[in-house]
Amino acid sequence: MKTQGLNKDNVNEALLALVGALEARDLYSKDHSMRVAQFVQHLTGQFRISDQQKKIIYNAALLHDIGVVSIPDAVLLKKGRLSPDERQCIQQAPRVAAKILASITSLSEEREIILHHGERWDGHGYPDQLQGEQIPQGSRFIAIAKAVDAMTKNRAYRRARPLSYCLEQLNENAGSQFDPKIAGVAARILCKIMPPDGV
Repeated sequence: MKTQGLNKDNVNEALLALVGALEARDLYSKDHSMRVAQFVQHLTGQFRISDQQKKIIYNAALLHDIGVVSIPDAVLLKKGRLSPDERQCIQQAPRVAAKILASITSLSEEREIILHHGERWDGHGYPDQLQGEQIPQGSRFIAIAKAVDAMTKNRAYRRARPLSYCLEQLNENAGSQFDPKIAGVAARILCKIMPPDGV
């Protein structure tokens, strides 16, 4: 997996190797973390955020899925609908990631962002049901970038969705699942970088 743009003093290369190994478990997840990090870069570039904070959010995006190590293949690679227990298993991944990063003091800010990237703007997310601006800003960027990647790439259980579907979901879930300001920016960026439907 490419590691260009990383702050070598801040990110443990062993963790990046772990991310690469985890993504190798699933053909459909290959380079997922890099794509999420790159889209996060597009998003943060449209907001007044310090360069240092942008780097922290980027690093968190690269590492956001390390907790997937706790998910059995039978759940991670399942093609059908997840059971409540299986969904609960997946929702534990951010806490596992936080435990992995707990002893790395230089990644404390990234750890907090990763822990909460499954939260929802309306407070119905996980693991702590944070709401609105209680959710770390970096977590809100990653939540949207991760959702966009999930919609626009092939998955074991479905084909990639068209641009129109992705834009519809961003619009419908702005203010419920997603930070509405970031969702609006994401929609504008997608219109620039993705081909229109039918192309």
